[in-house]
Amino acid sequence: MPLPTQEVHRHGPLKQSNKAHKGEKGSRQKHKGRCVVKTISRKKFDLKRADRKNQMNQLRKAKREKVLQQKRNLGGLKSVPMLVMILSLDDSISPTEFLDKLQSCDEDLVVSETALGHTHISCYRFKQRYTFIIPNKSDLHSVLDALKVCETLLLLHSPNAHDENTEWLLSVMMAHALPTTVHVVQGFDKMNPKKKAGCRKQISKAIESRFPDVKLYQADTNQELLLLLRQIGSQKQQSVGFRDNRPHLLVENISFDLKDTVSNKGILKVSGYVRGQPLNVNGLVHIPGWDTFQMNQIDSTSDPYSEQKFTMILGTSETANPLDQESLQSEVIPDPLDQEQTWPTQEELDAADLMKPKKAVRKVIEGTSEYQSTWIEDENEGCEISDEESCNNSQMMSDNESEEIEETMDVTDSVSVTDDIKDDNYDDNLDMDEEKQMLVKFKEERMNIMFPDEQDTPVDVKAYVRYQKYRGLKNFRSSPWDPMENLPLDYARIYRFQNFRQTKKKVLKSEKEGVEPGEYVNVYINDVPQSLYDSVNTEKTVFILYGLLPHEQKMSVVNAVIRKHPSCKVPIKSKDTLIFHVGFRRFTCKPIFSEHKTGIKYKFERFLPSDAAVVASFYAPVTFPPVSVVVFRQTRNGSHQLVATGSIMNVDPNRVVVKRIVLSGHPFRIFKRSAVVRYMFFNRDDINYFKCIELQTKLGRRGHIREPLGSHGHMKCVFDKQLNSQDVALMFLYKRVFPKWTFDNYVPSPVIEELSA
Repeated sequence: MPLPTQEVHRHGPLKQSNKAHKGEKGSRQKHKGRCVVKTISRKKFDLKRADRKNQMNQLRKAKREKVLQQKRNLGGLKSVPMLVMILSLDDSISPTEFLDKLQSCDEDLVVSETALGHTHISCYRFKQRYTFIIPNKSDLHSVLDALKVCETLLLLHSPNAHDENTEWLLSVMMAHALPTTVHVVQGFDKMNPKKKAGCRKQISKAIESRFPDVKLYQADTNQELLLLLRQIGSQKQQSVGFRDNRPHLLVENISFDLKDTVSNKGILKVSGYVRGQPLNVNGLVHIPGWDTFQMNQIDSTSDPYSEQKFTMILGTSETANPLDQESLQSEVIPDPLDQEQTWPTQEELDAADLMKPKKAVRKVIEGTSEYQSTWIEDENEGCEISDEESCNNSQMMSDNESEEIEETMDVTDSVSVTDDIKDDNYDDNLDMDEEKQMLVKFKEERMNIMFPDEQDTPVDVKAYVRYQKYRGLKNFRSSPWDPMENLPLDYARIYRFQNFRQTKKKVLKSEKEGVEPGEYVNVYINDVPQSLYDSVNTEKTVFILYGLLPHEQKMSVVNAVIRKHPSCKVPIKSKDTLIFHVGFRRFTCKPIFSEHKTGIKYKFERFLPSDAAVVASFYAPVTFPPVSVVVFRQTRNGSHQLVATGSIMNVDPNRVVVKRIVLSGHPFRIFKRSAVVRYMFFNRDDINYFKCIELQTKLGRRGHIREPLGSHGHMKCVFDKQLNSQDVALMFLYKRVFPKWTFDNYVPSPVIEELSA
């Protein structure tokens, strides 16, 4: 018997139809705008498994080829020699004697020397070439210049402990630019085998804080020296950002042709290998410690330190084109009549009156002027002080006269006391003026830590005159501040970027044109002073040349993130003269310090803190990061003390650095929420002028000035809660500050032996 068919229910035309659930909208609401991980990872599986494996193999092969190509372009018989810097960490070890042993370790080595004292070694057994440089350890600039260009740093260790100067020098080198490092120990062959392991462990323990997992190489026998040469040429290279992104060369020969006897300037001819990036003849070159120059011609010649069978470069020449050549202009020439305004006509005045909005009638406190009434926005809100009145008298005193007066004498280190110094001769080494200046700075720093930004209101000068450039802010973080307001005249001389990050990315990733790295060239530089040639030719120092990227000769406001070095125990004040080593540049300037935080305004720091990173802002040529920064201060005896280390953050003239001052008053009489406050001001006019600015207390109370009482600075204030008798009323005032234009390329050479950490 067949089963009965089941009837299917079919809805009628009046059936309600609901909208379908939208998963995407619900997903967004559920995850609060965050993307779901599954939707992101699903993109990986668009390709098939075999295609994904093939893609991964291609990427791996491309990276491997890139690394191998970098190795082939460095240290080979047909490429640029490996540049090695030898530095002894103990005065008992002579780097010259070590290099002599290295030259005589194999009979097949081909050795030649340059005019400036560099040594070329060609090892055909390993098919590698090397260039060894030995800078003067007592000359800090010579050591850092060699460190800027070398690919390998060879450190000679001894069983003795490092002295203070060596520790100081290692700190400077690691903060500035540390390339691939090789550690060598000599004298193990003459040591007792039982003591050898302990000595090796002692040396490793002394340097493990800076060089973890270090491997020590012995260099006593010829076989060990040959293995050391092979290790130098085959190890992985550590990249240095500012070195690899720019063309540079170590000068090996130099000559000078005087063209102008009046200015003593001429054409400087330098020879060397191009490294890093291609060198364009129409670009600019920078000589550290001197200036930026234009090139006249670049001649590519055959390698003089290679055998003829390996020389494949034909002699070519490139001449600069005046139409395409980069300009040496580093500053904008401001037009003094650019801001000049003509007197308006009567028609323009009538038209302006018609465009003016009608003024709203406001109820103000008795005694408030028409100008002050324009500040008031709401009855219950605090008001901001305008800065327009400060334009009428720009010569008035600032918040602190000691910060505006420039220091005429540099600060020196405190004299170290040793057992050799007797009491009779101790006073001869002291400078009492120096001691007094240092004592004043220590007191100012201590007071700034105990009472941040607090100042005593002047009694003999009215406060609204003394602090006319300051304004009040309802909230420091969120209150607006126009970065183009009341700019100094120096801002008319600098260059600005519409988007610095995008410009940096475009400049660094753009294809470079010019003489390819690895070629031996003769570079002719225009308008070089003869004093530069005389100093290099006489002292035989390390002489390097750096090619600049586009815009890097232009002046702007550079911001660097720095942190105070633990060895610096003296107070460092904003606008003190400091020495900056920024990548391949070195110069002196007077920076201002500000807090390193996010936001639109940044609080000015009067002193360089020892426990936090700050941003140093100063006028300097544009430098595209990544670039390291090392800061020194020059002492009276001519030595340089390490102050801070860091890196370049950006180039931004619109960074608003705001100085804050705090005026304090003490409650005299307390009546529930109201109180009589004194000692914040000393006359009635000042109270009326600053009446609209909100008050705060150290215990968190907030209030306003209600009215002055009498004529000696007493005022009635109202707070949100009753005050404690131990509380202190505070008023915060703000003013934007700018760095001083004190940039100078010249930096005197220090002597490391006279330094004390």
